[in-house]
Amino acid sequence: MSGMLPGRIDARRDDICKGNFMNTHRDLPSIMLTTRDYNDLLITAVFSSRSTEQNAGFLLSELMRASVCHPDDLPDDVVSINCRVIYRIDGSPERHAHLLVHPQDLVFPGAELSVTTPLGAALLGLRVGDRMAYGGSNGQPAHEVIVEGIEVRLVDDDGSAENFRAASREPHMGTERAHC
Repeated sequence: MSGMLPGRIDARRDDICKGNFMNTHRDLPSIMLTTRDYNDLLITAVFSSRSTEQNAGFLLSELMRASVCHPDDLPDDVVSINCRVIYRIDGSPERHAHLLVHPQDLVFPGAELSVTTPLGAALLGLRVGDRMAYGGSNGQPAHEVIVEGIEVRLVDDDGSAENFRAASREPHMGTERAHC
């Protein structure tokens, strides 16, 4: 680790040991968002941070490292707002599936997951097969989520493709990587 000061190495090690993965960008998977999701979430995160919501900092850090693309260029295997994502936590064999939504759109908490939660922010922009650490603040242990598939991406009221790609009943398990 040439070029790193001993203090920075110790600080990074301490962050990892405490489960604070937000400052280790090079260890994080790349994420991709549509321009609309990015803009909407940036406003949400900024207003949430003003109300001292703890999760806003994690969401803001994820937005700052995201690649942004036109909605039509978002690959089918990328988690976005209004998609139903299948995932596992901490290597458990149990699979979970939730629709990722804005906090103001949360109607069915058992079936939906707000993007402002640590898990929701961690899933946002990941591709099928990606792993992401989340949590680990306030003395809680860190967790790792792995994206297993995407089942459905919902259509906006105007019928645009903004939040819609080829919706299917089967999870998208593709490994193709498109670039925005």
